[in-house]
Amino acid sequence: MPWFARHFLQLEEKQIQLRRGEPYLRSAIITILVLFAYFLGYGLDELVPTHVTAAVIGALWSAVTVLAVFKDHWQETRSSFWATLSSGVVGAVAAVIYLAYIPPNMASLAVVMALSLLLSQLLGFTDRGRQVVSTLLLIVIFSHLNTSAPWLNATMRMGEVLLGAMVGLVGGYLLHILHAPKSV
Repeated sequence: MPWFARHFLQLEEKQIQLRRGEPYLRSAIITILVLFAYFLGYGLDELVPTHVTAAVIGALWSAVTVLAVFKDHWQETRSSFWATLSSGVVGAVAAVIYLAYIPPNMASLAVVMALSLLLSQLLGFTDRGRQVVSTLLLIVIFSHLNTSAPWLNATMRMGEVLLGAMVGLVGGYLLHILHAPKSV
């Protein structure tokens, strides 16, 4: 079948899906989950204020985590939940080790990033290496912006990740229950 014919059929299929309303419902659910995680993260950062600028930074980190965890299928969401938490812990531990024991410069940070990526590969986080590094870098950034101890910055980031991951997991479960086939 020619490319344009396949493309036309795919476009027609997408239009049928849009008429059914499911994409609209899914978009609304994801938006609600992101907002809920945002407010939870904001509350956490108001409770333990470690950010120099505002609690909105941690709230956004919680909100972004929902998007990393929530998937179209329950099994993927559940798997993503554990992968997100695990890679966050690896990144946080690497950041604390770097900040506490290694002279801060770009060369040493590059080595820690490379080792963190390698460790994530060895632990089986093949698709989460970037998340390990982003957690590492975020904690390093916040530790340079404020006077809080690196372990406190790491703990706060992990708290924000945990909140967002839990919201994504619960949202994925509820969506799974709503779409589960009903037996008569």
